[in-house]
Amino acid sequence: MSGGGIRPWPIFLLALVGWTLFIVNVIILTGIDVKGKIYKVVLPKGDKKDFPYFEPPNPVDDIELPDELDQHPIVALTRDQLKKFERYKRAQPKSFAQVVERYRMKYGRHPPPKFDEWYKFAKKRNCVNFDDFDQIMDDLRPYWGIKPADIRAMVRAMDSDDARVSILRVRNHKVAQTIRPDSWRAGIFEKMLAVAAPLLPDIDIAMNFLDEPRVVATWEEVQSKLAAEKKGRVQHPETVNEFSKFDWDAEKKVDVDLGFFTYSGKPYMDVASKACPPESYARRPEIDVKHVESRYKDPVGGFIRNFNLSSDLCTVGPSIGHLHGFLFSSSTNIATQKLVPIFGECKVNVNNDILFPANKYYDLADARYAYNDEHDVPWHEKKSRMVWRGVTSGGVQNPDIYTRLQRHRFVALTNSSKLSEAEVTIMAALSEDNTSGEYAPTFFHPANYASTTMDVAFSEIVWCVPDCHFLDDKMAAKPGMDFKDTFKFKYLPDIDGHSFSGRWPAFLKSKSMGLKSTIFREWHDQRLFEWVHFAPMDNRFDDLYALLTYFTGLEKGVDGSDGAYVPRHDTEAKRIADRSREWATQVLRKDDVEIYMLRLLLEYARVLDDNRDKIGYSGDGSEVDAADKSKFGWRWRR
Repeated sequence: MSGGGIRPWPIFLLALVGWTLFIVNVIILTGIDVKGKIYKVVLPKGDKKDFPYFEPPNPVDDIELPDELDQHPIVALTRDQLKKFERYKRAQPKSFAQVVERYRMKYGRHPPPKFDEWYKFAKKRNCVNFDDFDQIMDDLRPYWGIKPADIRAMVRAMDSDDARVSILRVRNHKVAQTIRPDSWRAGIFEKMLAVAAPLLPDIDIAMNFLDEPRVVATWEEVQSKLAAEKKGRVQHPETVNEFSKFDWDAEKKVDVDLGFFTYSGKPYMDVASKACPPESYARRPEIDVKHVESRYKDPVGGFIRNFNLSSDLCTVGPSIGHLHGFLFSSSTNIATQKLVPIFGECKVNVNNDILFPANKYYDLADARYAYNDEHDVPWHEKKSRMVWRGVTSGGVQNPDIYTRLQRHRFVALTNSSKLSEAEVTIMAALSEDNTSGEYAPTFFHPANYASTTMDVAFSEIVWCVPDCHFLDDKMAAKPGMDFKDTFKFKYLPDIDGHSFSGRWPAFLKSKSMGLKSTIFREWHDQRLFEWVHFAPMDNRFDDLYALLTYFTGLEKGVDGSDGAYVPRHDTEAKRIADRSREWATQVLRKDDVEIYMLRLLLEYARVLDDNRDKIGYSGDGSEVDAADKSKFGWRWRR
């Protein structure tokens, strides 16, 4: 049609724009949720800290990063880890539906029965990291490759003195009598178990009551079980959100060869290497050690850039096999190379023990390990020194080997009276005022610096064969220090004993900065980030002086500096201490132990269920989210 009449399409366009503006305003005013764009990142390989993310855009806009003009290697390491930590936090699911979706995407199965009740349990306790339980899945995956009846048979077979475990039981949703409660650990485990028991079926749990981990299956055996687990993944459209009824006490005990053998004082890497991939350094020690180190250490300063790999025996085992007591002078190493389901407080990376939160994370009354805020002081009131006291644990001592134990090496390395001829490498500034921000490796005589900056000593000399008199003229213990008094100092190193250190959670919660050297893994490792929450140390301690001088600084002509100058990074140390304290109060609480334990035991109970492929939570989570919105609608609209 021709002529000067009004065309209809401009009117339609104006109407469409108006309607769109109306809808947008309604959404803004009413708080209706609009799904944002979801960014999906492919699951990385290698470092366990690299999780699959639903990553939001601009993930690090509001975090406080170190000065980018400062070219010290630790600055770059800190920046990288801060960005990684921020991605981790922002990637956490915000609803039960997202938690369920993430679970299926990552693990290829429906969540276990009572998963909705676990979520409510965790939410009520203000959980901030609903997607941080990969350790549980890593520990249990090999056992999916074993028939449930065979797993139960192994647990029952451990009802013997030779197994060195306590058997804890749940019956009728309550903790039943524990078999061989030979250790204080069993009593505290019972308290943790009692919180989870109302949601659990009848189960038996074998808990290691020795200090050192137990299970070290061969790499080939574990890989075959993992392949079976992966092949058996199913997601039936409908599953039963309940555990099967089963009478544990009616099932007969059968003879099972659990394969336990005593390995105390023997080279652990001979066993551990068999649990490593064929191409690994542990099985091919002819590989150039410098090439191996490049995987986890900074090439210039030698600082740890991958804490996970720095404690991986497949990566570092041959280098430290003679430098850590657990690896050459263990005290209570009773192991098995069979996949036996034993719960333990810690393990090395080649172990197949099932980790649970150490009892010292739950028993908060022990003054030797517990943190009390009343005894802490602000950062500016702390002495700018590194302090450590401990007993000579870490292995059995005799005249031939005691100098190689990890704690003994640490004490010797910081003893100024023995350092008069010693020379170490630090990272010193290239210019006197550090205007360039550049550093270079520099030789340094640490004796004077150690005397003014380090207060490290044994408080008691024990664990010697046949006794400790051979040490009378070689070392002396200093007066002990009350645990509460350690928090008057800025820098608190944590060194392995016979196994993990019970002091670490207190250090993380304190206003001081923790430095960590370890080969042991614990339940919480994947939620802690090096250079963000603590400073990592090599197990050989060859980075100790470069590490500490970065934070304390080093003035020319002071403390025997040999003319070297290192700018003080006290603010960065305080930031690590502050971030650690803030994060620990969110993810290392007693509540978090209970959240982890319930999740672990639900997963464990399913692995033991004969119908494990047909039970689980098969919903989409909407009913739980709807109930939350109904109950807390005003909060959801904020």
